[in-house]
Amino acid sequence: MATTAEYILTYFPIRGRAEHIRLLLEDCKIPYQQNLIANEDWKQLKARGPETGEIPFAQLPVLQHGKLYLAQSGAIARYVARRHKKYGQNEVEMSLADMLYDTVSDIRQVYRDFIFDENWQAKRDKFVENASNRLALLEKYVSKRNTPYLVGEDTTFADYHLLEVIHIIQRVQSDIVRPYSWLTSFCQKMESRPNIAEYLKSSRRFEKPVPLPHA
Repeated sequence: MATTAEYILTYFPIRGRAEHIRLLLEDCKIPYQQNLIANEDWKQLKARGPETGEIPFAQLPVLQHGKLYLAQSGAIARYVARRHKKYGQNEVEMSLADMLYDTVSDIRQVYRDFIFDENWQAKRDKFVENASNRLALLEKYVSKRNTPYLVGEDTTFADYHLLEVIHIIQRVQSDIVRPYSWLTSFCQKMESRPNIAEYLKSSRRFEKPVPLPHA
């Protein structure tokens, strides 16, 4: 992105645990720089990072903001959201954003357990069933709230997380949200936001959610 970067996001050249942070930054037009780590460099950086504090817990992603090096994707998303008014409009919305972010994280874990399983091909149908059941519960909850986004009239960090998780599940089952009217409308709204639409078509977006040939 043009202009001086406010943040430096260190991660691998995949979508992974950093993609919802990228979506938030892109949608809000927040200048950031990507520090992409090649696999062959990771072992050395992983060993050195906790000593320098630049990779606090020997894992990525890490967000650098000035002298702050912040690990854990949820903490990073919340930090950026607080600073750029994407955490909710009041205490209730903020609490709901926390709850729904963690709910989406649980759905993402179902995907990770499946995609990294050696027997993933045999477990595909079970994964789709499990993911669908979890999305159905989410649909039931958010549709009762009758808001365009997860917690209110504007996006929060939880919405970007949900969009990315739906996108990675759709790589396995393309019509996974078709039975769910709120989630279908949500995806359409999110994907049509001008900055997100531009990003999704850009070379800045990586294709692979995880570094596996079948993902």
